[in-house]
Amino acid sequence: MNQDTCDVLIVGAGVIGVAIARELRRRHRATVLVIEKELSAGRHASGRNSGVLHAGVYYKAGTLKAKLCVEGNRRLRQYCREKSIPLNDYGKVIVARTSAELPSLKELHERSLANGVRVDLVDCATLKEIEPCARTVERALYVKDTAVVNPQRVMEAMVEDAKREGVLFRFGCPWQARDSDTGIRTPTGSITYGHIVNCAGLFADRVAHAYGVGMQFGILPFRGHFHRLRPESRFQVRGNIYPVPDLRNPFLGVHFTRRPEGEVTIGPSALPLLGREQYCGLAGATMRDGVTMMSYLLRLFGRNRDHFRSIAMKELVKMTRTGFYREAQALGVGFEKIDLLPGKEPGIRAQLINTNTAELLNDFVIEPGPRSTHVLNAVSPAFTSSLPFAEHVVETMKLD
Repeated sequence: MNQDTCDVLIVGAGVIGVAIARELRRRHRATVLVIEKELSAGRHASGRNSGVLHAGVYYKAGTLKAKLCVEGNRRLRQYCREKSIPLNDYGKVIVARTSAELPSLKELHERSLANGVRVDLVDCATLKEIEPCARTVERALYVKDTAVVNPQRVMEAMVEDAKREGVLFRFGCPWQARDSDTGIRTPTGSITYGHIVNCAGLFADRVAHAYGVGMQFGILPFRGHFHRLRPESRFQVRGNIYPVPDLRNPFLGVHFTRRPEGEVTIGPSALPLLGREQYCGLAGATMRDGVTMMSYLLRLFGRNRDHFRSIAMKELVKMTRTGFYREAQALGVGFEKIDLLPGKEPGIRAQLINTNTAELLNDFVIEPGPRSTHVLNAVSPAFTSSLPFAEHVVETMKLD
């Protein structure tokens, strides 16, 4: 069995883990080792997301998400251009399906202005010029800085940069257990470190709990399923068409996204799961996770914070093709059920909940521990925010 030593050990080679590794290497010239249980980087949320680079519309001014998203959008778009990674830089529209959504649309406009996002409130005639097939009630929000990228291309470029900068990677090497204050076990041997950074995504709570950190938190996975738009459809999309979301919960609803390659995706749903990697049917569900997740869901239903029951019922409806179609149909004119084609592989959102209060956590959550830093809630817009997010984490780390 091997025994390795490094200054900083990163658990997880998603976009946040790789970005933090690069920042540590640049700032401290430390020996940085990234371990990843998969055979390549970004195999879960980082490589399976919609690729939307969010502009900072949804987040209250002053929150960590608001600060990091706006800066992250600018820098990641610049990074993609430097690396010749194609972007669909057309922006997006947020439409109101009913007049009851207009106050929330106004709130999004105010949040956008407070966060320094380039947006316009447009009328129906202007909306038709931007997205001819979209429809709204009275007003829509045009978000100019939203872009779309292939997330796997971004991950490949970041890993190549990290390796060139001296970051070490070990793939097919999962974190197994905490051995001591300065060591862990893996299937290929032990690793000794000065500091460990937990970027384990769907398993971040398990790693954190081994260090006595975040004991009041748990990960509840939600599967996001996508469809594709039939290329011959009369319903055409230039950029992104989003609904006004329920601002009380972290999900944005079914939307249309034109990817840089030209394909239009529709989705996602947000189905709570019984397994952390339950990508298809019951495959990936485990007894251990199933019991834990059911207990979380029962508490969320019981407490009904932020109207969780109504959220859950809406998501259950989207499990059917008809229900999914009805959600998407409300966003525009000319969309038909035959336009729904099977989509790309689903992604799973590692949503953090507070198990004491039965609340879904909306903002990023980063917790310190003994010789360790734990990234517990890095959900959307973490991909967009990854570069300034990494700087923020490294600035808060207490390296011994």
